[in-house]
Amino acid sequence: MEQTQLFQEKAVDDELPLKLELIKQIGWLVRLRWIAIGGVFFTVTVANLAGDMITRPIPLYIIAALMVLYNFEPRMYRKAPEQQRLKSIKRQACIHIILDLLSLTALIHFSGGVENPFIFYFIFHLIIASIILSKRVSYVLATLNTLLLSSLILLEYFEIIPHYPLNNFLPEEFWPDPIYVFGVLFVFTSTLFFSVYLATTITQTAREREAETRELKEHLEEKVDELVDTRKEVVHERNKLQSIIECMQEGVVFVDSTNQTTLFNKAAQQIQKEHSDLDINNELPFGSTEILTQISQEFAEGGEAIERKDQQIGEKHLENTYAAVRDDNENYLGTVLVARDVTDRKRMEQQLIFSEKMAAIGELAAGVAHEINNPLDGLLNCILRIQRNPNNVAQTQEYLELMEEAIRRIEATIGKLLDFSRPHELSLSAINLNDVVNETIGLIEYGASEKGIQIEKDFQNQISHIHGDKHLLEQVILNLSLNAITAMPDGGKLHYGTGELILDPLLAQPSVYVKVIDTGIGISESVKDRIFDPFYTTQITQKGTGLGLSVSDRIVRQHQGIIEVESEEGNGSTFTVKLPIA
Repeated sequence: MEQTQLFQEKAVDDELPLKLELIKQIGWLVRLRWIAIGGVFFTVTVANLAGDMITRPIPLYIIAALMVLYNFEPRMYRKAPEQQRLKSIKRQACIHIILDLLSLTALIHFSGGVENPFIFYFIFHLIIASIILSKRVSYVLATLNTLLLSSLILLEYFEIIPHYPLNNFLPEEFWPDPIYVFGVLFVFTSTLFFSVYLATTITQTAREREAETRELKEHLEEKVDELVDTRKEVVHERNKLQSIIECMQEGVVFVDSTNQTTLFNKAAQQIQKEHSDLDINNELPFGSTEILTQISQEFAEGGEAIERKDQQIGEKHLENTYAAVRDDNENYLGTVLVARDVTDRKRMEQQLIFSEKMAAIGELAAGVAHEINNPLDGLLNCILRIQRNPNNVAQTQEYLELMEEAIRRIEATIGKLLDFSRPHELSLSAINLNDVVNETIGLIEYGASEKGIQIEKDFQNQISHIHGDKHLLEQVILNLSLNAITAMPDGGKLHYGTGELILDPLLAQPSVYVKVIDTGIGISESVKDRIFDPFYTTQITQKGTGLGLSVSDRIVRQHQGIIEVESEEGNGSTFTVKLPIA
């Protein structure tokens, strides 16, 4: 029932424009009828006064009076058009046109018949019918009109009904001349049907165009409504996205293709304020202007979609991510910058590195103790011999020199240990990888020899410098060395090799490398994919922390390098650290 009601309401909505237009046209017909009625009274009166042209004027006045009566009836359409049905209105309009045709036929009969030139006024009614009514009804009315007029003329011609000629208007020989009578009838009929054809064709075309226009209007209104709804959704999504961006802890900045900043959220403003408070002139938050311009230019030329850069401003560490924004056609629209404050994470990383370093120092304790005990034993022996013969100046001088050498050895060992154990900020400088490896070997040499491990070195003499942190790279080599020693519980060989690569395929640039090769138990395939995961260790019995390789991998990545591993269970392992040449 609800669907039926909806269809009925839709039909009423579709009929309403046609109904209103039809009522408007009927009102126009009513006004024309008033003019015609007035014209009848005026013409009959003038014709009688001027020359007594009309034989019987009274019937004409009566017919005009009847037209006045039924012309008042269409006013009801203007009072309540919404309560009328379209078919009812058309039916009433058809009835009034038929009454007009009958009235006009009667007027023609009492005013000369075929001699009356107003005979062609029938065409106006048929044209109006073609505009108001359907094509089929228009032809029916045209046929009716032809029958009425033909019947009138034929009845008068054969003197079945009287003929009322117009006095002093046409020569008497025109009536009843068959050529004139039937000629006028033929011209009238052909003109009538031709006019109906033209009127109905034009009206039908106009109605089709009107229907198309109405449909197009409704379609446009629907599209406008859809656009309005879409705009509301877009505004809603934009406001939601803007609220999300404003609530983010990361600073978000958008720079369009003309290098104009169009988005700057609260977190970005806070970073900008903190930067301004530091009064640092040589750096800008979110990267320097040169960096931003360079990255935007690369993006505009079709470069990589994402680029990351770390930046330090004062004590704060920022991780800046630059991403290109493009449309569906890959046209460059601008660059979005996301700045994350990673100061706390950097501190935790440094603490993690330091903790792993302390763990490594614990494993070096035996070797350090040996490096200190030997010189101490020498010092004690020298002191005892000096005490036995204190007056021997030459002997005392010799032992003092030996004691100084032992103390310097102890000082160097302790200094090296202290230097290694201190927490260090990342400090980059030009360093020689051979020196880093040699320093590390000095720390693990005694512990390796105690376990029956032989150390071998194969260094490239003239090796290029790298841009790195000496202490952090020593920790990497130390972690790899301690793992290698742990993997050889029954002794073996620990080999160190360094060299250069003209172009490393992974780093895509010249690099240097150091290989740490052991002959230990190797790594199984099931473990190999997880050895760089934090806190993952297979050294349960040795109480491993599981951080050595994870920290080493992080340090190497900080130096824009990589660690590669080759291993086969039971046949040892090879760890290769590759670092770009400065």
